[in-house]
Amino acid sequence: MLIRHLTIENFRGIKNLEWHVDSSLICLIGPGDSTKSSMLDAIEFALLPRWNTPFIDTDFYNAETGNPIKIQVTVGQLSSELLSESRCGLYLRGYKQQQPLFDDPEDDCEAVVTLQLRVSDDLEPHWELVKNSFAEAKPLSWKDRERFCMARLGNDVDRHLTWTKGSALARITENSSDTTSVLAMVHRAANEAVFATENAELCKAANRAKDAAIRFGVALPDLQAGLDTRSQGFGTGALVLHDDTRIPIRSVGLGSRRLTGLAIQHEGLGPNSILLIDEVESGLEPHRIRRLIKRLCEDRLSKPGVTGTDCGQVMMTTHSPTPIMALDVHSLRFVRSKQGLTTVRQVDDAKVKEVQAIARSTPHAFLARKILVCEGKTEEAMLRGLDDYWEKLHGGSSFATCGVVAVNGNGRCSGPTTCMELSRLGFDVAYFGDSDEPVSVSEADMAKAGIAVFLWPGNMATEERACTDITLAALEEFLAIAVERYTEATVREALKDHIAAAIPNGSCRVPAIIEGGTSEDELRRAIGKAAKSKKGEWFKDITTGEKLGNVIAKQLAAIPTTPLATTLSQLEAWVYAE
Repeated sequence: MLIRHLTIENFRGIKNLEWHVDSSLICLIGPGDSTKSSMLDAIEFALLPRWNTPFIDTDFYNAETGNPIKIQVTVGQLSSELLSESRCGLYLRGYKQQQPLFDDPEDDCEAVVTLQLRVSDDLEPHWELVKNSFAEAKPLSWKDRERFCMARLGNDVDRHLTWTKGSALARITENSSDTTSVLAMVHRAANEAVFATENAELCKAANRAKDAAIRFGVALPDLQAGLDTRSQGFGTGALVLHDDTRIPIRSVGLGSRRLTGLAIQHEGLGPNSILLIDEVESGLEPHRIRRLIKRLCEDRLSKPGVTGTDCGQVMMTTHSPTPIMALDVHSLRFVRSKQGLTTVRQVDDAKVKEVQAIARSTPHAFLARKILVCEGKTEEAMLRGLDDYWEKLHGGSSFATCGVVAVNGNGRCSGPTTCMELSRLGFDVAYFGDSDEPVSVSEADMAKAGIAVFLWPGNMATEERACTDITLAALEEFLAIAVERYTEATVREALKDHIAAAIPNGSCRVPAIIEGGTSEDELRRAIGKAAKSKKGEWFKDITTGEKLGNVIAKQLAAIPTTPLATTLSQLEAWVYAE
């Protein structure tokens, strides 16, 4: 069973949503209040095999009960039973990906049915099959909905660890009469235990009750205390899974209970089921999350030789980077809500490589409020040093507290296209990089897409801009970082290609090089070019890049009008903007 299409109207924070669902394993991610959980709630309410579901006024968008709730879930990969005319056959429709539904299916369409849940201001829910060409909808009972094999792993996980009616554990018990016979024996044994217990006070009370009844004309035999098992709740819900030490499974940790409950639900519904999991990471350590994701991928994603009806569907939400890192970005869906309109977007096939790189290296970026795409490692690492500096200026507010994450865009070709894709997916994005060579997307086109762009004035790389604008004392620190990291001999070799005068032997310091006949301007240009050259690349790692950021941060107050300082000031304003 696969959900192919979902529409929601006037349900909680969703005024309108239309979504073509095109994967068997989906992870919804988005900021708080983006209506991810409401989407799962809507699907659950529409497919849940419960005879009634209570609704209240606040279940309506803006609590406006005059606008009815309407949830339509279109389901494909139907079982042969559901395809029969006695079930859903007369209400079959046709589905093609990203196209409107066809009431009269063509040969190349997938056979689907649309279940609708309607709730008006009387708060009474109505479940039905709908088809535009039919004036009358077909009512659906809870038994009918049960055949669509949907389960939600949520707060009632403990229920599925018991044999109570409708639980997953009861569903995988082949002969329910065996459960009934076990309970009958429990009833008898419990009564026998009470009858065998001699309690003077209970006996005295029983005799007084007998005498009182006789006085009112009721002839009774001798009475004694016994057990009314019905009043004690000795139903199937009293049977609970225990381990071999007789400890109930529902007494173990939350993570173990959730995994066990999910496993039982999966077993009870079968591989063709639809599973909804809100906050899949809840109660689980990262390694258990990864194992669960791996199992879901193995069971749900299409494999060679496996038909769609063997795969089923899992739809989950997360606020953790671990599932994002573990999943292929094809499974990620980015949810946004604005003025009641909820949108669900996925990564463009042509941009998968760039976005997947971020998901693997910096998965928490997809949970951020803003993403700052840096051209390369130099800019990314430099911002770490600047983050420490800006944090002190802003009362302890860092990138993290502002919901900003800097990521490596992997070059001037990849970075701008990554920005464009992230912006399309709904993120607030900025691009920060060099200006010495053209970028793959023009600054104007990025700005048109709502992307803030920060490029160094003067057609310079980051290293060149820094060397041009910082003081000579800071330039000395700049050079010292490279010497410490790569040795003086390596730095001298890189500088030789850019300085006409000879560099004094045994000294790779700024004052000595200037005294040897190199002008300050020439030296600044030379160090900047050497630092970015293939022979140099002094700041292309996190350690040295962060040290560079620290050097620059200490200089900003002394050079406020330089292009370096003004560009970083604009970037700072973007980071801290509401």
